[in-house]
Amino acid sequence: MLDVNKIKMIIMYDYERRRQIEIAKRYYENDNIIKDKGILTEEANPVRNADNRISHNFHQLITDEKVAYMFTYPVLFDVGDIDINNKIKEILGDDFKSECAYLCTNATNNKVGWLHYWIEDGKFLYSVVETEQCLPVFDEGLKKKLIGFYRYYPVIEENTVGRIREYVIFEYWDAVHCEKYKFRGNLKGAGLTYMPEEYEDFTHDLGEVPFIEFKNNRNLVSDLKKYKDLIDVYDVVVSGYANDLEDIQQLIYVLENYGGENLSEFLSDLKRYKTIKTETTASGTKGGVSTLKIDIPVEARNSILDILKKQIYESGQALQQDNENFGNASGVALKFFYRKLELKAGLTQIEFEKGLNHLIRVIMKFLKISDAEKRSITQTWTRNMISNDSENAQIAADSVNIISDETILKNHPWVENPEDELKKIQKQKEKAQQRQREIFGSAGDFDKEENGTNN
Repeated sequence: MLDVNKIKMIIMYDYERRRQIEIAKRYYENDNIIKDKGILTEEANPVRNADNRISHNFHQLITDEKVAYMFTYPVLFDVGDIDINNKIKEILGDDFKSECAYLCTNATNNKVGWLHYWIEDGKFLYSVVETEQCLPVFDEGLKKKLIGFYRYYPVIEENTVGRIREYVIFEYWDAVHCEKYKFRGNLKGAGLTYMPEEYEDFTHDLGEVPFIEFKNNRNLVSDLKKYKDLIDVYDVVVSGYANDLEDIQQLIYVLENYGGENLSEFLSDLKRYKTIKTETTASGTKGGVSTLKIDIPVEARNSILDILKKQIYESGQALQQDNENFGNASGVALKFFYRKLELKAGLTQIEFEKGLNHLIRVIMKFLKISDAEKRSITQTWTRNMISNDSENAQIAADSVNIISDETILKNHPWVENPEDELKKIQKQKEKAQQRQREIFGSAGDFDKEENGTNN
């Protein structure tokens, strides 16, 4: 059992990590820092009244582009046995593609994503856990083996009289059991009150800590860090531009030696007579009226916005926007267009392959496959990218009798599941043979002809 004070210290010292994750989530939801700060100075300025706070969703666009590029099509697994492949596919279920996409979003935002798995009522289940809830415990070896896992999260409960109360649940997992603690309070509060009567402890037979790590890259760096400062500057420039456009519509009159009694009389005379009266002082200073106006450096702002936008996509290794020069490009030209995105996705794929292999081996253990640790696992990833389908199809056609049909199908632009497609082809051949028998009767033995045994 963990020391309660240690748990409180863990939560308290984890504040900065949670704060960084919250910032990344805000930028993904287009709720950038500009929403809090604005750009107006604290000192009052009569010329400045507008306070636009315009946030731009560059981070969400770049993140979703990467996620869709990698996981629009599900990753396919081959462990060398069709029956086991089908069982694995059945256990992964319909949610697998969605869970992978969410893992990638979490990893892109927060450096790493975590997948939790468990067995319930004889079924193998898994789900993504929010990164801010996760604190892994590694050993001191170079391989950093996972030996423990802290997971804590806030919950809100309503009692019998309808009163809402906040709690924090803290879990500690190791290779054999889980401890569950409950505190009254919240993560933002100064103190948490331990509730010993709510303590739970249970064992599991999974043989390891049931959490799998999915890194964004080997260096554990979030994508947002590469271009956050550029987005902040872009928000400031656009917000200031909008403020200028709004403030320029308000004229501020500067009156010198005005002959009227008050400002209301001045505005009335100006509206009614289109003129106003002024005076000349004893010293000979003449009166007059002028206005203050705001000058907008349009060209300079447009120039910096173009530079910032280009640099955001460049730093984020994203596809350049508004590019219409690839209408009928060849496969090589299209791959060149995707080069930066592919580099970024490739580094993420390297880390995700390790996590997915781990998941597949755990599933094989659940299926009681005796050689689960030794089996070779082949992963097939399909990118969601613009491609020249006619060119790819021609390459596939030219590869017949050179490489296997399965390899051709895996790389054909229209095929999502090669195993299913092979089955469909076999059924199609069987129907054609049956149709020929019905037409020609026993005049020819087509099965023997195909095998080269008909004399």
